[in-house]
Amino acid sequence: MLIIYDADKGGKDADKIAAALQLIQDFDPVRYRRVVRDLKQIWITTIVGAAGQFVRSTSTCELDERFVTGEHTSIEEVAGAIVHEATHARLDQWGIGYEEELRARVEEVCMARELAFATKLPVGASIRRWVEARQNGSVDYSNAAFNTREIAGARDALVHLGTPVWFAEMIVFLARLRQRKSTKR
Repeated sequence: MLIIYDADKGGKDADKIAAALQLIQDFDPVRYRRVVRDLKQIWITTIVGAAGQFVRSTSTCELDERFVTGEHTSIEEVAGAIVHEATHARLDQWGIGYEEELRARVEEVCMARELAFATKLPVGASIRRWVEARQNGSVDYSNAAFNTREIAGARDALVHLGTPVWFAEMIVFLARLRQRKSTKR
């Protein structure tokens, strides 16, 4: 399993990924074999509006570096995110896409796999709380909601990457303006 990270940041993020993979291997060896079979790499990067995402074209699990390195993010939660994204990879290999009409069901399956993994951990409560908070039905998986979340998260991601705040806010303003115009059509 290839882990891609920014070496200039000291490698603590890669260490956390390695620890999360080891946790999966130790407590759920069958799932670990699926993870390493279904994903080619894990890339620690900046993601807008999510802790992780699966990139179909490269079979990559992308994890947001702010999530991975967050002081309140446990190794168990990182492992849960890897399990979640690997489930997307597995579903994709079975020909189950991520079209808008399937998205809520696909997410339910991925969260169910996270919960199944959490039950095998001695301290899986943090994953259970994290998943149950998303399972309460309040998350809208429509294309419009995805776009809105991406725009909302863009400012923080841009500032994290070193963009001046005023410029990041201008980009977000223009994106919202464009989104409003496209919904009026």
